[in-house]
Amino acid sequence: MDISKIYHQSPTPDETPFLIEQKLAEFAQALDEINDTAKMKGCLMAKEHCPKECDDAFKLVFLRCEVFNANRAVERWLKYWDARINVFGEERAFLPICTLDGAAEDDKTALQMNYMQIAEDTDPDGRAIVFFDFTKESCDIPSDSLLRTVWYQVHIALQKESVQKHGVVVFTQPINKLSDWRPSLSKKIALAGKGVLPVRFAGMHFVNPPTLISVTMPIVRTVVGKKLRHRFYTHSGSTDEVLASLSRFGLGTKEMLPVMFGGNLDFQ
Repeated sequence: MDISKIYHQSPTPDETPFLIEQKLAEFAQALDEINDTAKMKGCLMAKEHCPKECDDAFKLVFLRCEVFNANRAVERWLKYWDARINVFGEERAFLPICTLDGAAEDDKTALQMNYMQIAEDTDPDGRAIVFFDFTKESCDIPSDSLLRTVWYQVHIALQKESVQKHGVVVFTQPINKLSDWRPSLSKKIALAGKGVLPVRFAGMHFVNPPTLISVTMPIVRTVVGKKLRHRFYTHSGSTDEVLASLSRFGLGTKEMLPVMFGGNLDFQ
């Protein structure tokens, strides 16, 4: 089973030391050739304030996200640092992002809401299995704080090399009522995932979604753009029927199905 083809993902190349060295050199060259100071502002600030966050290991994450297209990786790199400064503010943007006493220190309460969670297990190819609980948007936590928890969790997931290469697959718990939905937050998350955060989005799975999803889905599809709008999948019926539907994605066992949908998969 080639799950990448099912998700319409570009195949991940075999990595060799030569390929990595060559592509990092292309990345550096493409970055050096940019003469627009304004365009470089964010990454130059990062290079000054958090050089360890700008090393080759982190640049490789961007190369893997863009399947080793160096020009696209650099473009995402520039957008990433501008967005990271915008999301966290200059005081926190350059702190470590995968620790609770770093960039996300002010968002511990939001993290406890479990708006986004990462499973310890991955899919058969090594994609992170993510759970988004959109019902939590009814809480009184500010949207900006919830957005920062998404950034935190994505970076936690990216600590696994297999996730850097193959990306994430998402299960969702949709909102119960339209008044709880925060469209502007969804838009910010979608835009970050589409061209900013160095993560490959494989697909989003809805299990027995409420009829309300038919109202929100057209809006979400518009926000995510042409490339990603066809990566939304619905699975309905009994647990066995849902598992049968998920099987073509390599998720057809109870160990791969979240507990809230009748499976055994738990989240951190």
